[in-house]
Amino acid sequence: MNLFILGTGSLARLCYVRFHQDTPIMVGRQFGAFHFIDRHGQKSEYHPRWIHWGDRPGRMPHVVLLAVKWPALPAVRIWLERWGRQALVVSLLNGMGQETALVPPLDPLQLSVASTTDAVSRQDAPNRQTWATTVTHHGQTFLTETAHPYEERLKSRAQALNLDWVWENPATMHQRRWSKLIANSVINPLSALAARSNGEILTMPLWRLASPLVQEAEAVAQHAGIAISHSLPDIEQLARATQHNRSSMLQDVMDGIPTELDAITGYILTQAQHRGLPVPTHRAVYDLMKHLNSPG
Repeated sequence: MNLFILGTGSLARLCYVRFHQDTPIMVGRQFGAFHFIDRHGQKSEYHPRWIHWGDRPGRMPHVVLLAVKWPALPAVRIWLERWGRQALVVSLLNGMGQETALVPPLDPLQLSVASTTDAVSRQDAPNRQTWATTVTHHGQTFLTETAHPYEERLKSRAQALNLDWVWENPATMHQRRWSKLIANSVINPLSALAARSNGEILTMPLWRLASPLVQEAEAVAQHAGIAISHSLPDIEQLARATQHNRSSMLQDVMDGIPTELDAITGYILTQAQHRGLPVPTHRAVYDLMKHLNSPG
């Protein structure tokens, strides 16, 4: 199975570690060897083969794991148009809505939208000579069933590698993604605004925004046909389970790079606007985050 991983960030590295026996090729702007610390604290070093976005891959991909941030989507689209026309593409993009930018060049039936509860953080040195990634929460990965010809191969490899991967029908996955979106719309921006870990924000006054954020997002989901309610306790439990983790949005702010705000809070704002629903708390958080993440 010719496996490619688009991206070189923390989630992409987790994908590489899990499938390193298959010698996957990573695709990104720059990369090299990296240290990986698993959930038991064991440290290993990996030397993946990687290529630049503009490089010829050398072999045609059967399966592509998409693990980038949304600003990389233009490069992803070009790469898939050139090399991924026949591949099964598993999208691990955070948030919702970005995958529409990939259809075309992809056929909808070759795109498996996935969702993971794994939490991984990066500790890369500023000089980019030392790369490091740590698993801060071990979870599950859920994928949408597609009936793509290469799907059975991926299922067989995941089973052989004892990966906690589960395939679900599109309707179930859509509900699951909305649940994760709501959790991310609370934990990610609040942790980024507070500059605190997931567990620390639970004890801060800023967490009082969690309840209206959840209520507004649940109302939007319900108008979109997704039955979600009373999810705040589960979100608080998730924050406790990942208490030492810095959310991806906080990591992006600390690194001075664009966040995934538009794919998380921005998606809720767009869906609310289409349905004429008020979401003032999400709008306030969105505006604060835009100010926080603006240059200068």
